[in-house]
Amino acid sequence: MTHWHWSRVLLWTQWVLLTAIVFAGLALRFELLHFGVVFKVFTYAGAGALAIALASLFVFVWGVRSHNVRARSNALWSVLLGLLPVAVPLMTVGKDNFSVPRIHDISTDTRNPPEYRAILALRKKGDNSAEYGGESVARLQRGVDVYADIIPLHVHLPVTRTTELAGEVATDLGWKLVSYQPERGHLEAVARTRLLGFTDDIVVRVQAEDDGGSRVDVRSSSRVGVSDLGANAKRIRVFLEALHLRAKSVPSNASIRPKSRSTGIRWVG
Repeated sequence: MTHWHWSRVLLWTQWVLLTAIVFAGLALRFELLHFGVVFKVFTYAGAGALAIALASLFVFVWGVRSHNVRARSNALWSVLLGLLPVAVPLMTVGKDNFSVPRIHDISTDTRNPPEYRAILALRKKGDNSAEYGGESVARLQRGVDVYADIIPLHVHLPVTRTTELAGEVATDLGWKLVSYQPERGHLEAVARTRLLGFTDDIVVRVQAEDDGGSRVDVRSSSRVGVSDLGANAKRIRVFLEALHLRAKSVPSNASIRPKSRSTGIRWVG
C-alpha cells in the first residue's frame, strides 16, 4: 500500500508540473506573462518532470518485481508524462533545429540586410535589438548548411508588381502588414508562432535589376530569445517559395527566371 501511495504521488506531481507548463504557455500566448518568466517555468517544470520520470522508472521496476499492478501502472504513466516536455518540442520544432546557431535574426542578404522602419515603433523595452548583429551574426548563418538555401529570389517582374505579390503572399500566410509600399519595394509585417505566439518581425526589400526584373530579399527576426530554433529561416523559405509560385503564374513573358529545381532561388554574388 505504501509503495502504491508514493507511485500515485509521482503521477499526480507530473500532472501538476505539466499543468504549470500548459498554463505558462497560454499566458505567453495571450501576453499575460513575460517571456523570461515563462521560460523559467518551462525550464524548472520540465527538469522536474524529467527527474520524476527517472525516479518513476525505479518504482516501475519495483512494481514489476513485486507484482504490484497499481504501482507499476502509476509509475509507467508518470514516465510517459515526464517525457512530454521533451517530446512535444521535438515534434513541433524538429530535432535538427535544436542544433542551429544561437541567433534569432535571419536574412537572405547578410552583407546588406533589409532594415526595419515602421516596426521599430512596435518593439518594447527588453526586446531584442532591431539592429542587425553584423558580421558575427552573418558568419554564424553562413557557416552552417541548414541555412544555405536562405538566399534572394529573382523575379522577371518590376518592383511594384513584385511587391504587390509579396503583400498578397504575406497576407495569405497570416502576417499582419505594418508597412506596405509597393512603389518603393518595401514591406514590413508581424507574424506570431502557432504554438506559443512568439512575435517575430519581417521586412521584405524588392530592388530593380538591370534586366527589368526584381531581386527580393527577406529578413525575419525574433523579438525575444537568443535562438529561434530555425523558425525565422522556415518562415523565409515558406514565403519565398509561395512568392516564387505566385509570380510564376503571372502570364506572358513576366515569369520567374529558371533557377534551382527545388526552390527557384539562387545565390547573388
